[in-house]
Amino acid sequence: MSEREARRSGYPLTIPDRLLQSEDLKRACRRRDFGEIFRLVNRRGPASYAEIAAAVGKMTSARVGDVIRGVRGIRGQAVMERIADGLGIPGHMLDLPERPWEGTPATDAITQTRDYARSGQDGSDGASSAFQIETVSGLPTVHVDPADSADADALPQIVLVSVCVDGKEQIVPINRRALLGHAIGIALQGNGVFKPGNVSAGVVRSKSVRQPRLPAARNEAAIEHLRDMWHVLVRADNLFGPRHALSTVHQQLDVLQGLLEDSRGEYRHEVLKLSAQYAESAAWLHEDSMDVASAETWTSRAMEWAMEAGDEAMLSWTLFRRSQLAAGKRNAGQAIGLAQAVQRHERVLTRPMKAAAIQQEAQGLALDGDEVACHRKMDEAHEFAASVDSSGDARSGHGDFCTSSYIEIQRANCWLNLARPDRAVVTFQSALAELPDVYQRDRGFAQARLAMAYVGIREYEQAAAEAAAVLDMARGSGSGRTLQEAVMAINALAAESNVPAVRELLDAVKENAGF
Repeated sequence: MSEREARRSGYPLTIPDRLLQSEDLKRACRRRDFGEIFRLVNRRGPASYAEIAAAVGKMTSARVGDVIRGVRGIRGQAVMERIADGLGIPGHMLDLPERPWEGTPATDAITQTRDYARSGQDGSDGASSAFQIETVSGLPTVHVDPADSADADALPQIVLVSVCVDGKEQIVPINRRALLGHAIGIALQGNGVFKPGNVSAGVVRSKSVRQPRLPAARNEAAIEHLRDMWHVLVRADNLFGPRHALSTVHQQLDVLQGLLEDSRGEYRHEVLKLSAQYAESAAWLHEDSMDVASAETWTSRAMEWAMEAGDEAMLSWTLFRRSQLAAGKRNAGQAIGLAQAVQRHERVLTRPMKAAAIQQEAQGLALDGDEVACHRKMDEAHEFAASVDSSGDARSGHGDFCTSSYIEIQRANCWLNLARPDRAVVTFQSALAELPDVYQRDRGFAQARLAMAYVGIREYEQAAAEAAAVLDMARGSGSGRTLQEAVMAINALAAESNVPAVRELLDAVKENAGF
């Protein structure tokens, strides 16, 4: 991590050094061409219009889009300073005074660990609760004794910390592992409001135990049991989120990997197919928990097992999952290319799988700014959509979640990425009304995005209401993606704290920070 990035700990967005040092950005800064600056941050940062607007403050994603298209300009120095501060552009690059964050770095993780040690060794801090959060140099420090099981058990899975940076209130989610590992300073660093990679690490996995070899007569029964359990886990994820499914998926993967060691012939093919199914589920659950590294690992494992088993349908589905991961990183080209690769395997695709691949291509097109092609693909996806009567347990095959209402939710996401929050609001509202009850996790994520869309059209009370509802849902599900979206909406609302509903939401987060 560079010195500049370290100094910006706690800021919701910091453009990477590779972009800051590029000739394209330097040229745009010299010209004060903010349309080009925003475009570069959107494409190469990468950051969405909504993320840029939230970082700058007092700006909507629609205005960001207008600036990029040249419809509106940036003239006031105060706005230019907010852009420099929000994106992490040094003042001299925009012919501005040195920015406050360019000075002495905020307290780093080592100093915070030292503070923690001083407060906890003799118990002199007099804490009456298991942990305390306070703000020091713009960063929160947490005092908790990880050796004390009562303290550790009292910590929630995720803590929402209110941080004041240069007078701007921001909410930062910190996971329990970061707190117990004295790494809160590190957890606050990075380019996003939510540091990915360790959220699902909170899932406790028991030590793998070598499974006893099953008699051949019991092999078929074991496979049938694991198939049935997989459908139960898929349904549990749709209803309750990854917190309730991830540990069980890993337990079953341990069992399957034990079976693979002893399996041969046709039986091995069946075990491989099932192992690939569980590995793909683990990948999705880790992604939903914001552990992208583990998601990529398990997607690759699923692809490897599917290839060995000759399971072309699963191979195609792992390409779809990789396209989703690419879209999450805002890599439009890869998201489009992988979604198109899935569609070339038409011979093995069910209609819902094809619908899922087509709408995934549309999402990549939205990231690429191609509005017309995006919505044509969304229309095409409807022709293959899954039945609205889907049970939510994938018994009809992969992609059975891709109902017409799901496709419309993804269309609304595309409208947001295309800087059209007005269209996104209407689309989210109608799609949510049709979404089957079994997909509660998808409902929470869509509501979080709806909150951001409301911010974009300056309907702050509705945005606060949606964000509050999503936080309640995220409390029980463990969906890091949903929580991240809700936090982004809350931080975008922070500049409007004079609105009563927004103030109540910010106060509620402070009073009930544990998730």
